[in-house]
Amino acid sequence: MNKIVIFITIMLLSVTGKAQENTFIPQPESVLFKNGVFNLSNTTKIYMPKQVASSFKPYVLEKLKFETGLDFVVETGKVKIKSNYIEFQKTKDKSVKEEGYILEVSDSKIIVKAKGFSGFFNGFQTLRQIVPIEKTSEIKLPNVTIIDNPRFGWRGVLMDVSRHFHSKEFVMKQIDLLSSYKINVFHLHLTDDQGWRVEIKKYPKLTEKGAWRAERDDHWWGRKPATAKEPKTVGGFYTQDVLKEIIAFAKTRNVEIIPEIDVPGHSKALVASYPELFCSDIDTTGVNFEVAVGGKAPNNTVCPASEFTYEFLEGVIEEIADVFPSKYLHIGGDECSKKDWKKSAMCAALMEENGLKDYEELQSYFIQRIHKIVEKQNKTMIGWDEVLSGNGVPGATIMAWRRGKYNPEVQAPREGYPTIMTSYLHSYISRVQGPTFMEPEGPNSVLPLSVVYNHEPVPAELTKEEAARVLGNQASLWGEFTPTGEHFEYMLYPRTLASAEVSWSNPKVKSWERFQKALEFKHFNRLKKEGVNVARSLFTVYPAFGIDQLHNKAIVYLETEAVGYDIYYTLDGSDPTMEATKYTENFKAVPKSLLKAGLFNKKGELLGEITEIRLK
Repeated sequence: MNKIVIFITIMLLSVTGKAQENTFIPQPESVLFKNGVFNLSNTTKIYMPKQVASSFKPYVLEKLKFETGLDFVVETGKVKIKSNYIEFQKTKDKSVKEEGYILEVSDSKIIVKAKGFSGFFNGFQTLRQIVPIEKTSEIKLPNVTIIDNPRFGWRGVLMDVSRHFHSKEFVMKQIDLLSSYKINVFHLHLTDDQGWRVEIKKYPKLTEKGAWRAERDDHWWGRKPATAKEPKTVGGFYTQDVLKEIIAFAKTRNVEIIPEIDVPGHSKALVASYPELFCSDIDTTGVNFEVAVGGKAPNNTVCPASEFTYEFLEGVIEEIADVFPSKYLHIGGDECSKKDWKKSAMCAALMEENGLKDYEELQSYFIQRIHKIVEKQNKTMIGWDEVLSGNGVPGATIMAWRRGKYNPEVQAPREGYPTIMTSYLHSYISRVQGPTFMEPEGPNSVLPLSVVYNHEPVPAELTKEEAARVLGNQASLWGEFTPTGEHFEYMLYPRTLASAEVSWSNPKVKSWERFQKALEFKHFNRLKKEGVNVARSLFTVYPAFGIDQLHNKAIVYLETEAVGYDIYYTLDGSDPTMEATKYTENFKAVPKSLLKAGLFNKKGELLGEITEIRLK
């Protein structure tokens, strides 16, 4: 294998005399800045192959107008001028992979070389990051040569629209933003206990009833179940036509939409809509057949011993397969309670008839039958890693989320399964991203930006052959605690940018310090320009303290995940500035003092929120 020489030029003086910084996210394979600039103006012409122009031309014009305020002319075919142009040029260079590209900016022209649309799209995203955020009378782009290929083919983000429904426009906004960071898979979690979000024409009650729940505003896990009589006003769903709009929109952004229908568990909305999917031989006295309003959702499994279940789900899967052109269809398979199955004589008889020794094998029986239905639609089934239990499901693709007691990240590729990594320890961005007492409501668990960024998705213990079965990496945002678009975006950004770099970049070119600087100097402002509610928890100070009762002192520790900055604090209730005390090591304070601490850059600017806590 040829060795790849990786050039990472952090700072280089351009002819303008200003320092050029490497602020690309995700970080390319090779970046070499050179002297000189390309002057971008409304006289600059754009050339692209005819084969990609129908969808790519309007996208390029829209984004350049947004970035620069300028209108450009796009032509197809060969370049007809000698300078002042941007060309998207097809290449047969074997070093350029399917989604890879070479970007060359010189004084006279900009060339983006790629095999086809996906490479052109990705190269254009990098070019966009060179354009100054603020519109100026002269747009000077630094001369640079970038060679870039993705590490993984699957660079995903999961959006849970079941727990809280989000509009078509909001979904499209996220696809548009994420694709600009080379995310190419958008996993839509369409069904769960709290709502069914996709129109199925054969079964209209799925959206007539299953898409709506009673209103509650108390804590997610403490909500009382809905009654049959109270109004059901919270929810919504996507018609098949709307989903086709979203799919077409995503396609022009090099994004594949993966639908998920979660069975046999997480199916309260499904069972509430069609109670006949519940095991019919179980006493249903006391069973609530209403869509779940919060986290607790008992009696939420479909019956694996009823032929009606499989006939019903085949009808659902047929329509899902018809709407979504993706080769993949995700059927869930996670966290399935067996409590109701254990009460069912039908389930016991099915187990005896098929020689199933336990309820894990009963779930495996169910999953294997669903797998055959999915295959019948010429789709590849994806399941959460619980589908490995029992007898597994040969031929499926595994989404590995559990860690610790379970090790699907190793088991699945070792057993021959194509595997997508979405570790709950590193990639479940529904967890809060700063000190829990300072963040919006969420799980009492912290997933800082640096942990997402520094994650290595391929386990070291895998052989080269096993590691080749790792398709890629995915960040997953579950929606229990994100009822608004503003909150949802706060949880998405900037952690999805960190995940994008994990998924795209060669680990050798990654640098946590460079990444955080790129956010500070470029991407926070870039996201703000796009109207995104981006979290700055990266710059929050984490406090820890203990009370020394013997000496009546509080012993205080302060820490931050960001590097290269200084913490300043006060104990008198005033807000810290650089005139306050600089933190260098743990210190002692009077118990019950009000500690305030902030993170400052060299200019004396406060970067994040002030941490405030009473030492008691």
